[in-house]
Amino acid sequence: MLKCGFKLKTTAIALALMAGSVANAAPVVMANWGDHDPAEMGFFALITSGATPIDHIYTFSVATAVNGLWSSVSNDAPPVFDITGGLVQLWSSDGDADYGGSDPGDSLVASLAFDSTSVNQTFAVSPGNYYYQVTGSIDGLLGGSYLLSSSVTPVPEPEMYAMLLAGFGLIGFSLRRRVA
Repeated sequence: MLKCGFKLKTTAIALALMAGSVANAAPVVMANWGDHDPAEMGFFALITSGATPIDHIYTFSVATAVNGLWSSVSNDAPPVFDITGGLVQLWSSDGDADYGGSDPGDSLVASLAFDSTSVNQTFAVSPGNYYYQVTGSIDGLLGGSYLLSSSVTPVPEPEMYAMLLAGFGLIGFSLRRRVA
């Protein structure tokens, strides 16, 4: 059943002022979206001086098979505000708290590189646990930011198509009887 309206959640807004660079030793979970709503969004901005690696995780689950569209873009204005090596990966999770290539139970579904041009990719997934992993390096003189958006729609079941065809058949039959 379709929800009335879209619930768009801004999941993570992180803004920090830093004097030096900070290295992330492990991925940082930015948001747990729970059951993926029709539209989800993640945003990150960092004002810094010096190169700062990012490794962010956005977890979610889907209860039924879905088709999805994800897109990512950074607000690049080199050399002032920039992210280099931006990469978003969609992973199937085994449900534990280990993320990325270090967990042999997780499997890579898709990936795409991003920069100041918005990039999109479609995907189809079965019910289960998933996460997006966003990596790159903020190396603008004043920092950098990115936006990750994800939307999903349920995959229609074969029974839906059968009911649709039956309905069209009944409409055609009733119109034919009226004409005759």
